[in-house]
Amino acid sequence: MAATSYAYRGLEAVEKKDWAAAVPLLDKALEGSNSPLWLLARSHAHLELKNYEDALRDAELAYHVAAERGSGRKQMIDAQYRRATIYHRLKQYADSDCCAKWSMLLAEGRPAREDDGVEKNVDADGYYTVTYEDAVADNANQPDYSMRESLKDPGVKDPNAKTIKTGFESQWKRAYTWRTVVLGILKRLPKNDPGRKVHVSKIPPKPELKKVEKKAEPLVVELDSEDEKPVAKPSEPAPGSVPDEKLKLRTDFYQSNQNVTVSLFVKGTKKEELNVKFSKHQVQISPIARAAAPYVKPGDREASSTLHLSGEINPAGSRWTATPSKIELVLQKATPGKWGSWGKEEIGIVENADQEEDIEEVTPSSSNQASAPAVKPAAAPAYPTSSRTGPKNWDKLEELEGVEDTESDVNAFFKKLYKDASPEQQRAMMKSFTESNGTALSTDWSDVKGRKVETVPPEGVEVKKWNS
Repeated sequence: MAATSYAYRGLEAVEKKDWAAAVPLLDKALEGSNSPLWLLARSHAHLELKNYEDALRDAELAYHVAAERGSGRKQMIDAQYRRATIYHRLKQYADSDCCAKWSMLLAEGRPAREDDGVEKNVDADGYYTVTYEDAVADNANQPDYSMRESLKDPGVKDPNAKTIKTGFESQWKRAYTWRTVVLGILKRLPKNDPGRKVHVSKIPPKPELKKVEKKAEPLVVELDSEDEKPVAKPSEPAPGSVPDEKLKLRTDFYQSNQNVTVSLFVKGTKKEELNVKFSKHQVQISPIARAAAPYVKPGDREASSTLHLSGEINPAGSRWTATPSKIELVLQKATPGKWGSWGKEEIGIVENADQEEDIEEVTPSSSNQASAPAVKPAAAPAYPTSSRTGPKNWDKLEELEGVEDTESDVNAFFKKLYKDASPEQQRAMMKSFTESNGTALSTDWSDVKGRKVETVPPEGVEVKKWNS
C-alpha cells in the first residue's frame, strides 16, 4: 500500500480519535515521506496515548521539516503549539507558555529565526516572570486587528491600530487562549515550583526520525517437489484464530424514503456462487471470501453473514447485484421513511422468528435485477392529487376491465383512462395535468374549472421557473 494510503487512513483515525490505530498507520506512511502534517498527526496521537517523548520528537521534527521546505509556516505554527500542549502535560508550564508565544509570533508573520528573547523572561533564580496579566494584555499585534473587539471595551475597536492580516488569525487566537490557561495555572503555583523553570529554546534541536522496528513474520518452509530447495512463505493464521470483529465487511449506505442501498466491500466475490436470502428484518449472504482469514471455505460458519436490519423491508421488492469487489443490496422499505442506520453484520447464519414465513431467496437476472416470488402486497401509497375528495389510490385502476397485458406501461394506462372518461372528465384531466406541469391529475371538473392547479413536485424536488 502506498504511503499516501496509509496516511489517509491514519489521519482518518486521528479524526475519529482512534489513537491506537492511528500510530501504526502513520508509522507506515512516514517510512516513505517526512510530511510535517503526518508528523503532527502522529504527535497528537502519541500525546493522547501519553507517549510524551515520542509526541515531542514528532512535533520538533515537524517544525524543522516545515522550515526546510520554506512554505510550511502553518505547520511551524502548529508544531510550536503542539510543543506547548505537550509541555503542559509534562507540567512544564513556563516552557508551555514560551512555545505558545512563539506560535503567536509566527502567526503574526514574524521571522522564524528572530531573537525575540521570550525564554529570557526569568529572574535571578531562573524562574519565569511573565504573568497572566501580561498574557491577557499581549494582543497589540493580533492579526486582522481591526476585526477584534477590545478586551476592556467589548465592541470598541482601536482607531490607531493597523490592520494586519496574515491568514493565520485562528492559529493566533488559539495560542493566545492557551497562554491564558497556562499562566492561570502558573499564577496559583508556589514561586519555587519546578513548573516555573524555563528549559526550552525557540528552535529545538533537530531529532532523528524514530525508526519503527519491524517484527519478522514467522516463516513456513516447504520443499519444492522438483529440486527439493527450501521455499519460504509467510504463515497463514490458524483456522478459527481470527475474531469475528476482524472478519466483518467494510460497508457504506445511502437511502431514500422508499429504499436503503447497502454496499458491502469484499474482494473475490463470485457472483455465480453467491446466495442471498431476504426476510423482513434480515439478509443472509454466503459464501463470502474473508481476506483476513484465508482458511475460510464455503460452508464454514465464517463464510456467511447475517445482516440485522434497522427496519422492516419488503423481501419481494428487494434485490442485489455483485461485482468482484462489492455486493450491493437495494432494500425496499416496508414503510416509507428514514432509518438512522442500515443495521449491523453478524458472522454466520442466524435464524430469526419471521424467517420461515417470509424468506425470499433471489438471484440476479441478466440485468442484475432480482426476481422473487410475489408476497402479500403492502397498503397502496397515496399520490398527490388536487381532488377535494381526497387522495386517490391509482393502483386500483389497474383492475379496470379490458386493460391488456401489452398496455401495462404508464402511457398505455393513461391513454385507457383518458379514453374511457367522459368529456367533462377529459377536460378536467387536461387542465389539471397541464397547469400542474404533469404533477397532478384530476377527473373532477367542478373542482378544477374555477382555479389554477398548482404544481405539486415529488418529495425532495424543488420547483424552479424556466428563465428563457
